[in-house]
Amino acid sequence: MAAAKPVISAEALKKRLERFARLSLADLPTPLLDCPRLSEKLGGPRILVKREDLTGMAFGGNKVREFEYSVAPAIREGYDVLLHGAASQSNQSRLTAAMAARFGLKAVMVGRKDAHSHPVNGNLLLDHLFGAEVHLVDRPDEKTQVVERLKAEGQRVYNTSTDGYYLRSISYVDGFLELWEQLQARGIRPDGLYVCSGVHTHVGLVVGARALGLPLRVVGISPSPQDDEEDAANLARVANKVAEMLALDLSFIGEDFESYGAYAGDAYGTLTDASREAVVLAARTEALILDPVYTGKAFGAMLQHIREGQWKPGQTVVFVHTGGTPALFAYADELLDPGPSHPVHAGTYREPKAG
Repeated sequence: MAAAKPVISAEALKKRLERFARLSLADLPTPLLDCPRLSEKLGGPRILVKREDLTGMAFGGNKVREFEYSVAPAIREGYDVLLHGAASQSNQSRLTAAMAARFGLKAVMVGRKDAHSHPVNGNLLLDHLFGAEVHLVDRPDEKTQVVERLKAEGQRVYNTSTDGYYLRSISYVDGFLELWEQLQARGIRPDGLYVCSGVHTHVGLVVGARALGLPLRVVGISPSPQDDEEDAANLARVANKVAEMLALDLSFIGEDFESYGAYAGDAYGTLTDASREAVVLAARTEALILDPVYTGKAFGAMLQHIREGQWKPGQTVVFVHTGGTPALFAYADELLDPGPSHPVHAGTYREPKAG
């Protein structure tokens, strides 16, 4: 990818980010670690991991950094309830509940009754520990009913998915600046960056790189099946809004985004063979813990791309670890009992005996 002319300096971009209200939640900067044993095993590029799973609060993850920006209006404006609804093992629900506990607000989680909602484990267990009012529902309209009840009681409800939406992407413009400072301090010019792509982390990283004029390929791996062209168009729409909010002379189109849904499996939350392999390989080569829903799928895609020769020795790839590790415990049976011929049992990743 050819370098583009920078539209702003890193220092000036930091000043523009300071215009936004921000909470102090995360342990920053998060580490940037080498994975030499994994790189050696794959015979491929140098692999670095940006440890966004170590943001600190409530088992960490990218939502902590996002919420510093996106939930600040709820605290400043005196909302009563932080609400989120998604899968039963939602990382965002966990952090929503944790934020509410931290600031003395009510937390309401409206999760789905799904394959990982019983027994109470992983993120769902943490929702309860943080004191959230937890509803596990079968139909989307039941979430609407919960919200309407809260509003009828006179409570101001802040939905952490839709309220402060674009601020979540702005948080990862800041995250990119942090990463770039770390890379520069070590004299590293990466060739590619991988991230599990919902919307905001991916968008923020791309906007940050483009603003600084950096020729960096940012590869997003969706945790859900998708139409890649439609998704890229949506990412570009969000990026244009973020550029506008930061007063950056930038415009984006779908072709500016790489986002792939082919590695998601049949559905969101489905454990794929590639994700399972990625979780095991990362743990057994680098003691790096991934989750099966998000980072496992993104890491698995990166492994496949390396094996296909997209990245070669002498190049450098950065994997942004967005967290999600508490969900790992809800997938124990699927991770450890995939069948007797699977490498988990067959020992493909066991180290040779000494001597």
